[in-house]
Amino acid sequence: MNDKEITCCFTGPRPPRLPSCGNEASPEICELKERLFAAVKAAYAEGYRNFISGMAEGFDLFAAEAVIRLKKLYPDAELFAAFPCEASPKNHSAAICKRIQDIMAEVSSCYFVCEKHIYGCELSRNVYMVENSSMVIGYYDGFSKGTAHCWHCGEQRGLKLINLCENA
Repeated sequence: MNDKEITCCFTGPRPPRLPSCGNEASPEICELKERLFAAVKAAYAEGYRNFISGMAEGFDLFAAEAVIRLKKLYPDAELFAAFPCEASPKNHSAAICKRIQDIMAEVSSCYFVCEKHIYGCELSRNVYMVENSSMVIGYYDGFSKGTAHCWHCGEQRGLKLINLCENA
C-alpha cells in the first residue's frame, strides 16, 4: 500500500462511546454497521481500494469487518491493519482476540507503530493512518479523545471526512 489517493482509514470509539454501548444485538449498532458498510461501498465506488483499520475494539473492528464484507463483492479491495504496538492484538478478552485473529486472516499487511506499548503510541498510530490516507470514515461524536485526535489530524491535512455519527 503506497497510494494514499486511493486509501481510506477509519476512526471511532470503543464500545462505551457507541450507541447502546456497542451492543451488537441492538438495532442502533446493526443500523450503524449497515451505514458503515454503505460508506465503505461508496468509497470503493469513488475509487478507494485500500482501507486501514486501527483494529481497536468497537468501531475499528466494525470497519475492518465491513471491508471484509466489501472484499467478497470486490476482491481488489484491500484491508490493512495498523496497531499501536505489537502487544495490542493480545490485550483483549478471548472473544475479541479471536475476532482480531479472524480479521487478520483477511489483512494484506500489518503495521506496528512501536514494539512495546509506550505513552502516545495510539496517537502515533492515528497519525500513521491519516498520513497514508486521503479519506477518513469515522464515528466522531465530538468527545472521544483518540477519535478526536485522528479526526482533527485528518481535518488539518485536508482529508475528506465522512462522519457516521448522527448527533455530531
